[in-house]
Amino acid sequence: MEAHRAVAAALQRIVDKLDPQEGRYRMLFESSPLPMWVFDAKTLRYLAVNDAAVRLYGYSREEFLAMTLEDLRPRGEGEAFSEFLRRESGTVQRGLFHHIKKNYEPIDVETVGHLVRWRGREARLVLINDVTERQRIQTRLRALSQRLLEVQEDERRSLARDLHDDIGQALTALKIQLEAVAHAGEAAPRKMVEDCVETTRHTLERVRQLSLHLRPLQLDDLGLVAALRSHLDRQAALGGLAPHFDAGEAPPQLPPDIETACFRVAQEAINNALRHARARNLWLRLFTAGDRLALSVRDDGAGFDPDAARRRAAAGGSLGLAGMEERVAIAGGSIEMRSAPGQGTVLLATFPLGRSEGGLQR
Repeated sequence: MEAHRAVAAALQRIVDKLDPQEGRYRMLFESSPLPMWVFDAKTLRYLAVNDAAVRLYGYSREEFLAMTLEDLRPRGEGEAFSEFLRRESGTVQRGLFHHIKKNYEPIDVETVGHLVRWRGREARLVLINDVTERQRIQTRLRALSQRLLEVQEDERRSLARDLHDDIGQALTALKIQLEAVAHAGEAAPRKMVEDCVETTRHTLERVRQLSLHLRPLQLDDLGLVAALRSHLDRQAALGGLAPHFDAGEAPPQLPPDIETACFRVAQEAINNALRHARARNLWLRLFTAGDRLALSVRDDGAGFDPDAARRRAAAGGSLGLAGMEERVAIAGGSIEMRSAPGQGTVLLATFPLGRSEGGLQR
C-alpha cells in the first residue's frame, strides 16, 4: 500500500507539472520510452500524449487530441474497460487490452493508470506497454504445450496398442505352446520346443524395438555418434533410402543434455524425411563449428515451404518444426531450415559445447 501511495504521489506531481512552461517535468513525460497519455475521466478525450504514443499508434498529436479512448478499442471490450475506469481514485490500476493502430494493425497493450487532477478536472495518467509479441509467444507456447500433451497421449495409446496386440499376443501364444509342451511331457516333439524358442525370440525383438523407439540405449552406452549412426541406418533401411553419415569432426565427449537435444532433433528430421520427402538419399553430418556442435540433416526429396510450416505450427496444427525449434532454443542453440518445393531440405542446428548441466531432460 505504501508503494502504491508513493507511485500515486509521483504521478500526480508529473501531471501537475505537465504544462508546457514547466520544462523539466514536460521533458520527463515526452522523453519516456513507454507511451503515455492523459485523458479526461468523464469524456475519455485525450488531453496529452507523448512522442512514444505517437510513434506506436501512428496518429499525430493533433489527431490524438481530437479522439477519445473509444477510438482505439475494438468492439467487445466494453465491460473490461468500464471496470478499469470504475476503480476508485488513489490506487494504481493495471489492465490488458486490445488496441487498433492507425493502420488497423491490432496490438495488445498492458496499461498502468492512475486517477489524477489535470488543471482542475479529473483525469487519468496512463502508461502503455506494447506486449503484442509477448502475447503471441505465450499463445504459441500454449498451443505447443497442448500439442505436446496430445502427442504424449498418442504415443501412450500407440505403446499400449503395441503391448496388447503384439507383445501380449506373442506371450499368449508362448503360454499356449508351453502348456502343450508340458502336456506332452518328455514325449514333446522337438518342433514344439523350437516354436517356443522362435516365439520368445520374436517377442524379445519387438521389446527391443519398442525400447529403441522410446530411448536408444546407444545414446547412454556408446554416445551420440553411435546412436545417430544406428538410428540413421535403421530408419533408412525401413524407408528404402541410401544413408550417408559423417561424424569425423564430431567432438569425442558432449554434455548429456546436448546429446539428448541433438539426437531428438536429428530423429525428428529423419522421420520427417521418411514421411514427407520422397527422397532417395539422406545425409547426416555431425561436426564442430568453432565452440559449437553442428548437426546437418539433408535430403534430395520433394522439399516444402518452411514459412507455411511455421504458420501451421503457430496455429497448433503441426508439432515437428516448432518442436525442434523449441528443443534447440531450450538447449541454448540455433536452428535453420532451408527448403523449397522440388529442391530438397537442409536442416542445420547448432548447440553450445559449454553447457554441462541443466537444459533438457533425457
